[in-house]
Amino acid sequence: MSKYLMSIDLGSNNIVICNSDGAVLLNEPSIVAACNQNGSYDNMAFGSEAQIYVASNNNAQLISPIKSGTVDNRNALAYLIKGCIARLVPKKFIKTTVQAIVNVSCGLSNVEKRAVEDACLKGGIKELVIIESPLAVSTLVGADVKFLIDIGASKTEISIVGENGILNGCSIDIGGNTIDNAIVDYISDTYKLLISPKNSEDIKLNIGSLLNNDSSTVSIKGRVVLHNTASEVKLTAIELRPIIEMELDKIVSVIETVSMMIPENYANAIVAHGFILTGGVSDLNGIIEYLIDKLYINIIKLEDPTTAVARGGANFFRDKKRLARLLNVENLSI
Repeated sequence: MSKYLMSIDLGSNNIVICNSDGAVLLNEPSIVAACNQNGSYDNMAFGSEAQIYVASNNNAQLISPIKSGTVDNRNALAYLIKGCIARLVPKKFIKTTVQAIVNVSCGLSNVEKRAVEDACLKGGIKELVIIESPLAVSTLVGADVKFLIDIGASKTEISIVGENGILNGCSIDIGGNTIDNAIVDYISDTYKLLISPKNSEDIKLNIGSLLNNDSSTVSIKGRVVLHNTASEVKLTAIELRPIIEMELDKIVSVIETVSMMIPENYANAIVAHGFILTGGVSDLNGIIEYLIDKLYINIIKLEDPTTAVARGGANFFRDKKRLARLLNVENLSI
């Protein structure tokens, strides 16, 4: 029986799947379209196709199987995974065994990890190993010990990772979505204009910046709070910077706390190498300079940060001994 190997990053906003060589095979919104059929909801589409389906079906709604890094809807997650497998594994390989390394937040409890495992098995993965995402990211960095900062959509993972696992670290509920929500609130309070979180994300991607001299502007449309009429305002990168800084400073505060936990024998090596930054928010304009100014240490951004977790997890297929050591097991199922 043939085997199909994949490394999966179950993000709150996107699901990313790589093959055993680390090549990205799929990067889709982690959403499912559910349609009301006689009083119950049936899953109909996933990813970008789910958005199209909901737009053309009034009795359909979008479901996010993963929220804040945890499973919010097991059936929807199983459907999402099953759909991804169907898209990636050719139908002629009906006897293919799908084996997966599933990367999850380092803040999940055993019960929450079990929920991930159950959904994956229900979705068609026959054999899987669940690992914490900082361990996956650490395989992309050459140093023996790493200080990792992964700012994702709904969570930020801050961790110190050594050869034998995570030495110290934490997961906090602050990320790109938090910034998006803060922008929504700012526009509502300042301009009395209602916009969606998706519009807010577009604004962040277009003019979100931490550079003092960024003069970018964007025009946005929304609904006036009091009159429910359409209106348009112009936003600047300069006025949004304090909003973004306010959320990032919360992350900086936690980074500073975790940095106090660096084992003394590793401190010099970490300082010499610098902190490693990844996750979607690491693409924010000027964030490297901002963090260096705040933390007084070199910041290195990983290449293609939005897929780093899935690509890093794939490295364990080629180094199963290291994975077994990290998991403290003798025999792995993958």
